[in-house]
Amino acid sequence: MKLPLVSCLTATYGRYSALTEAISCFLAQDYPNKELIVLNNHPKRLICELPQVRIHNESGWPTLGDCRDYLLTLAHGELIRTWDDDDLYLPWAISQGVLMLPDDAPAWKPGHSWGWQVTEDRMYLGANKYEASWTTRKEIVEKYGYILNSGGNEHNALEQGIAKEGGIARTDLGAAGASYVYRWGSGLHRISGTLDKTKNNIAERTERWKQRNDDHGDYKPINPISLIKYWERIERARYELDAHTDET
Repeated sequence: MKLPLVSCLTATYGRYSALTEAISCFLAQDYPNKELIVLNNHPKRLICELPQVRIHNESGWPTLGDCRDYLLTLAHGELIRTWDDDDLYLPWAISQGVLMLPDDAPAWKPGHSWGWQVTEDRMYLGANKYEASWTTRKEIVEKYGYILNSGGNEHNALEQGIAKEGGIARTDLGAAGASYVYRWGSGLHRISGTLDKTKNNIAERTERWKQRNDDHGDYKPINPISLIKYWERIERARYELDAHTDET
């Protein structure tokens, strides 16, 4: 049986180190038929010659929503995943989505994902509300798309479209099946954390996001790195969760 091609889409700006980890997560996936498409919106070029990874150095996109919409035009896959540059994806993230997506559903997500408050080294399992954990059919993403001229809430149009198409399928796989880690408090400026429109309009939010992310790599080629320290931290969180469950 032919496995569907899964297109993973990354919009990045000045996050060389974090992007290297995200690319390493992609290369560690146990699913073979995949592609990672990276849109680098920073003026300085990124260099990457890794298998199944395509870098598009095209700066000047005004907002994150515009970047995501353009990335979709570059995708060749039947299925789409957002592959954010500041989070972590366990090795079964892609294969899990392909396996679990029902034939009659527009999209699927695991019931829970990990949240990691890095500065406190606090990791917890929470109800999954993260768009980057979805596996979505390309025709659905193309139909509803992303909100242009937006940042942090650009996926709302897609979320509403999925609801119109019957809603996103969800399977509770517990801690063992959680395949996505949302990192916060890591020093990376999240544009989704600046959505208070009474204080910041879209242009101001986007400009602040750009100013606070200037790890451009200085033209060093991107090469995969070891992710063992992250897998060990997640395994410890699972153990702590199991121990707490046994106590209660």
